[in-house]
Amino acid sequence: MDRSFERERMQAAHLIPLLRAAGPAGLPGIWHADDPALAAPAAECTPSGFAALDAELPGGGWPHGQLVELLYDDPGIGELSLLAPALAAQARAGRACVWILPSEGGPAGGPLRQALPYPPALVEAGIDLSCSIFVRPAAAREAWWAAEQSLRAAHLGALIGWLPTSSVPADFRALRRLHLLAQRHRALVFAIRPSRCAGAPSPAVLRLQLGCDDGQLTVKILKRRGRPLIEPVVLQVVPRPWRAAALRPPADGSLACPVPACAAAAAG
Repeated sequence: MDRSFERERMQAAHLIPLLRAAGPAGLPGIWHADDPALAAPAAECTPSGFAALDAELPGGGWPHGQLVELLYDDPGIGELSLLAPALAAQARAGRACVWILPSEGGPAGGPLRQALPYPPALVEAGIDLSCSIFVRPAAAREAWWAAEQSLRAAHLGALIGWLPTSSVPADFRALRRLHLLAQRHRALVFAIRPSRCAGAPSPAVLRLQLGCDDGQLTVKILKRRGRPLIEPVVLQVVPRPWRAAALRPPADGSLACPVPACAAAAAG
């Protein structure tokens, strides 16, 4: 039995170089697990608007009908700017975007500080507010309910939800329900959660951890179909004029007032 297993293992080892040499054209039914370009999901994708990020995302963009999880701890670093191009595309197509804002009654220990959507900046980013619905849940359970009900709408273009956290099993079950509902339609579904959830299991097909480095947004891909990404992708999501305005002192010599984090996050 051991000799038979060893023989099969050696045969497989010799087969791998042949498969690689044949490439996708020679073997269209086989995809390479370590190549994100060949590991594109079956779902339709919308470009993120950032070429460096699209090059690392399976399918070249945000997947439709799949749960995408964004993890971060510093509100206003550009989390909404990252999503703005794709959300603007949904608005131009006449599809509604639902925003589930942080619930008023956060989890024990206090809710995570958030940079909420800033309407004038959303308009500047090309997002039609007439196609946007903002929901402010009064309690954590209402946030999950609102997200599920939104995903039952046939003409939903995107769902962006600041979702509460409780216990690991409960969160996984709730996220699993959202993931299954998302697969019924072609909507973009983004769950925004704190970075402490990075070690917990998640049904999301794509998990990104966001950070800030010298005014730029760093995107670490924690989970994707294909090989892991060791180095984070660095993006300039806040327009340089906004950054310059935040740092330029007023002519009268008074202290400069920085650009509000929520405006920079939503407008970039």
